[in-house]
Amino acid sequence: MPATLTSEAVPKAAGRGCRYMLCLIAVPRAVSPCLPEPVFLFAIVVLGVSVTLAKHQVYNSVPAATGYSAFTGGLGILAALVGFVALFASSLDGIVTWVLDGLASLAFLAGGLAYAILLRGTDCSDPTTTYNNDLLDGGCISTKQGEVCGYDSLGELNSRCTSAKADTAFMFIDFVVCIAVVACSFFASRSNSSFRGGVV
Repeated sequence: MPATLTSEAVPKAAGRGCRYMLCLIAVPRAVSPCLPEPVFLFAIVVLGVSVTLAKHQVYNSVPAATGYSAFTGGLGILAALVGFVALFASSLDGIVTWVLDGLASLAFLAGGLAYAILLRGTDCSDPTTTYNNDLLDGGCISTKQGEVCGYDSLGELNSRCTSAKADTAFMFIDFVVCIAVVACSFFASRSNSSFRGGVV
């Protein structure tokens, strides 16, 4: 015989169904039942691109914005993994996942804005707009011959510029996804409470 859903199981199933549908329409929750899912993959991309940019820093320390973007990618991955565990541990579902999703969304927004500001006015195909850009030039030092930067060729600057702009886009996408996820989860939880309150 098919199992009978209790009054509490129905809204919970609906809430999780909401998360699943978010995943299917590519606006998934960072902590949805689908793994890998777009937001999880986006966070991996952010982390990977940021680490690559940092590893190829030639002079001086890695720009703070690059290090921060790597942190946001790691935080997004953490939120996704905790959310996956929350599917099997109800004690983590709710406030814990909301807080993580909220922090991740703010981190992605801050990282995206920082990159957008630093890349403002740059044209990846025009080295005059990318040379001497802190995110792209690999660091610069002063020598007897003048200032020398880690990257000064069109190809190298174009590649790093394209990567940095992709990083920016993925951080903004992750921000939007996390906001949608928190909203969906919150309203699903309220629906759950209302449903139980209306059952006699």
